[in-house]
This record gives sequence, structure tokens and C-alpha cells, in this order.
Amino acid sequence: MATVDAVGGPTIATGGGLKRALSAVTNGALTYAGVGVFAGIFSLYGFAMAGAGGAEFWGWPLVAISVGAMCLTFAELASKYPYAASMYQWPTILAGKRVGWWVGWAYAGALFPLMTAYYASLPVIIHPLFNLAPSFHTDETIIVIAAVIAVGWNIVRVSVLGKIAKWAMVAEIAVVTVVCLVTFILGGQHFSNLFQAATVATNAKGASVVQGIHSFGPWLPLFLGAGLFNAIWVLYTFENGGTLGEETIDAGRNAPRGVMGAYLFAIGCGFMFYLCITTSIPNLANAMLGGDPASSAITAHLPIGIFKVYLAVIALGLIVATNTMFMGAARHIYGMARDGQVPFSRTFAKTLEDGSPWTATLLVGAFSLIPVFVFTTKTASIVGGATGAMYFAYFLVMSVTLWARLRGWPKEKGYFKLGNWGLAVNIVAVVGSLLTALDMIWPRASTNPTYNQIGGTTGGLFLRDIPMAMAIIGFPLLVGVAFYAARHKRIHEHPLAIDQYKPEP
Repeated sequence: MATVDAVGGPTIATGGGLKRALSAVTNGALTYAGVGVFAGIFSLYGFAMAGAGGAEFWGWPLVAISVGAMCLTFAELASKYPYAASMYQWPTILAGKRVGWWVGWAYAGALFPLMTAYYASLPVIIHPLFNLAPSFHTDETIIVIAAVIAVGWNIVRVSVLGKIAKWAMVAEIAVVTVVCLVTFILGGQHFSNLFQAATVATNAKGASVVQGIHSFGPWLPLFLGAGLFNAIWVLYTFENGGTLGEETIDAGRNAPRGVMGAYLFAIGCGFMFYLCITTSIPNLANAMLGGDPASSAITAHLPIGIFKVYLAVIALGLIVATNTMFMGAARHIYGMARDGQVPFSRTFAKTLEDGSPWTATLLVGAFSLIPVFVFTTKTASIVGGATGAMYFAYFLVMSVTLWARLRGWPKEKGYFKLGNWGLAVNIVAVVGSLLTALDMIWPRASTNPTYNQIGGTTGGLFLRDIPMAMAIIGFPLLVGVAFYAARHKRIHEHPLAIDQYKPEP
């Protein structure tokens, strides 16, 4: 397929078809909401700190650089090609149908466990909010309820979701900002906490103790494992600004604004959280052993009732984030289905008259629950595997974009253009996404465990000793090989929706 240069984006009708209803602000609000900054940081804040100490803070700016390069590249792509299923459309436009299909399939395979990871983050907030004792059954119940809400919510028209996301975002940011700033003002401003490299270990008596680390060499593996983990988990899914472009008014201008606005806002919110909360922890070692350092910081300076309000608001933020990311996942399946690229495409390309891809929504809801009942509700395990799979797809898209750029793309500039900075930014995005994917895929009991490591068992079928991220990436690709071998001619002969429409003026 020849490289296509287009500005703006078409309204592509399949059944009811997707409808343009989003402004730049609404697109950005939905993209930011899908990232789920505060809830994401809170859900694994204690895990990351227990592994690397307060110095986990430095993972935030490091990951922000890599993700910033990706977002700039996403914004340029979204400006020229604002279509649903952007992670399938972009490589298809730039490198042809075969490449686009494989990248889109790999990304689709990552989306289902990603939704599971969003669900699995909710119990971490719900437990202290309602004083629930953690249990597998309780976690499963919370996760299933979250999935049902997501399915129901996503059958509602996208403009309604946008309005809810905006108001939920305002409420979350207002409450969390006030709580963080007041905690910081009343706290001791222990900036030394940001430089405390330590880890929770088990001594000879089997008791948990905090071990200080005084040199960079021993700390580096802990930083690459747990220290970077929280930032990597939070700072992604900004491509949704492009996927929502097909439903955004004046998409060539507003879709990239949504991507970059959400990114910049997310970075600022994360810095505020870390600087206010980490420096307000009165005793870092006790907070690490307690497993809930955010609670230690806030309740040391504010009443428990305020902390409960804080938890309630970030729980709402996580529910909105889950439903927003769910929306992006459903649109990816819909976008590939209308091009005949997935099994039962005719079914999953259906929409309601208001534009909601309801069959794709039901599919995402059903498949996203499978990892919970096959593997675990252990948050870090699911998050690590899903994140590794997502970054594998990001690396593929960044590599395809770099390949196209080296061949002269873009020949025509979109509204958002990187110009002479494009090559350097793209190279940083490729290297950053590759290193991040390798870090998440690296076999590690804490962030990428095997089935046996999760259950504390040994032996059995060889599949029980495959790290989760490798299984999450590998299984969809094996299914893809079988499907592609059987249907590749029909797949590539199917007309593409993007070829049927002229760009907006």
C-alpha cells in the first residue's frame, strides 16, 4: 500500500457509524482520564517504594522523557491520520496492510489484559476506603463489578462519556491537589526522602526489614524493576487522543492537542503527587514496611476522614480511567473489524445509531475478565504483563514511523508537525519504547512472574514457567499466526475504510 498523506479525518460509517462530537478539550479530558494518573500512582506507590525506596521518584522524570517523545510522534500521526484503531491504521498507512495487520493484532492482544490491569488496580483503593480485608474472592467481586460498569458505560454515546470525564477529572484534580498541598504544607518537607535508596528484605528470622542502599550498582536492578514500575504503568495510553480523532471535531487540529494536553497535564500531576506526598512521609522505613506510604503521609497530618474522601475521589478517577481506556479498546476492535481484519468482523463492526460500537464493547468486556480467573488478582503481576505487551506494540509503531520518516515521510505537513526535530524525537521514542518493553518483559518474580511464582508452586506443564508478559505477548501472536495463515488473502483483499473518504478541508 502506498504511503498516504492526509490532514483531518473522515466520518466513516459502518451501521450507525462513529459520530463527531468531541472538542479538543473533551478529547484531551478523555485521553487524560484514560491515563488515570492519581489512581495509577496510588495503586502501586507502595509496591515501588518497597522495592527501591523514596528514590523511586526519579523514575518519573526519566520515563517522562521517553513517553514525551512517543507522544510527540503520536500527535504528529494523529494530526494527519485521526482514525479509530489508530495503532492499526498508522502502521497500515505508513508501511502497508501486512505490517499494519500484525501491529494492530499485537496491540489488540495487549488491550484485554490491560483492561484487567485497570480493574485489578481498583481493589487497592477499595480495601482501605471500606476497611475490607484483602482476599481473592473480594478482589474478584470488585473486578467483575468494574467490568460490568465499563460495559454498560461504554454503550452510552461518546459525547456523554466526554462530559462525565471532564467533571470527574475536575473533581479528582481539585480534591487531590488540595489534599496533597495541605499535606505538604503541614508536613516536614523531608526532601531527603527523594534520595533514599532502600528496599524491603527478609532477614534470617523471616521478618521484613528495610535495608538502606548506599551505592548505585546494587540499587540499579531494584530501580529498573520496582523503581521505574509505577511511572511506566501510569504514563501511557496517550494514543487514545488519536483513536478518538475520528469522533473529534476539526480532528487534524484537535486530536494532537488532546494527546499533548493530556501528556503535559499528567506529567505535572505526577510531579505534584511525588513532591508533596513523598516529602511528607514522617518515617520512610515505617511507611515502606507498612505497605501504604501515601496513607502514612496524609493521615500523619490530616484527619482520617479527609483521607477517605481522597480515596473516594481517586476511586472515581480510576473508574472513569477504566471506562475511558475501555472505550479506546472497543474502538480499536471496531476499527479493525470494519476493515475485515479480525474474526467475525461483520459482527464486531456493528454500531448503534448513536455511534457506539456495542458488539466490540461486549467482546472487550468478556475477554478482559479471562486473565483474572486464569492467573491472579495480584495487581503488580497483571500490570507488569499488560504493560510489557503494550510497550511491545508501541515499539513496533515507533519503528514503523521511523522507517517511514527515513523514506521521506511526511511529504505533506499536518497541522501539528515536528519538522527538523522529527527524526531525533522519533529515535528517542524508538529507543525508549524498546528499553521499556525489555524492562517489563524481563523475567522477574516481582513484576513479570510465572504462573508457578504467582501461586508458590513448582513443576507441572511447561506453560506454568513462562513469565506473564511473554505469555500475554506470545499467545495472541500464536493465534494470529493461525488466523493469518488461514485468512490472509481475504484480509488483504478487503477494502479499507480510510481509502474510501477524502480528508476534511
